[in-house]
Amino acid sequence: MRYIRDLNPENIKLLQRISKESKYYQVRNRAKCLILSYQGLPIKQLMVIFGVGRKTIYNWFTKWEDEKIVGLYNNPGRGRKPKLNQSQKEQVKAWAKKEPKTLLRVVEKAQKEWGITLSKDTVKRIIKKLEMRWKRMKRGLSKEPDEWELEVKIPVLTKLIEQERNGEIDLRYLDQ
Repeated sequence: MRYIRDLNPENIKLLQRISKESKYYQVRNRAKCLILSYQGLPIKQLMVIFGVGRKTIYNWFTKWEDEKIVGLYNNPGRGRKPKLNQSQKEQVKAWAKKEPKTLLRVVEKAQKEWGITLSKDTVKRIIKKLEMRWKRMKRGLSKEPDEWELEVKIPVLTKLIEQERNGEIDLRYLDQ
């Protein structure tokens, strides 16, 4: 069994503060784990509490022993690297503005110019991050109105058209 033993009162206070106030949940969990280990909880219980494996707990302990507070935080460079740099993202934005109806052309241009394979969803995410909106174009007309709806609205519409012809109103259609 391995426990954290070399915590002085200053480190305990610091770990307690980190476990409550850190904005990163992983750092909070690691600090809490170190405190519980110092209090004598066995590794099997720590594994259950934090939902991680034995090796992960041992890695947390080793990082604490080697690096102290810095060892609680994740190293930079973890995770998926972005496919495009900032200038390429701006170029994608310009292409999307130029041809807003089809994002497939933007995908093809990126493949042709940079040799980078993008999906339509990736282009949508890039556009969204650059504070643009992308909306799908409708392929056809909306559905036909019901018969009862036509029976009610056509007489009203003919009356309005007649009033416009007489110069009583200025009739405008919102869908044109």
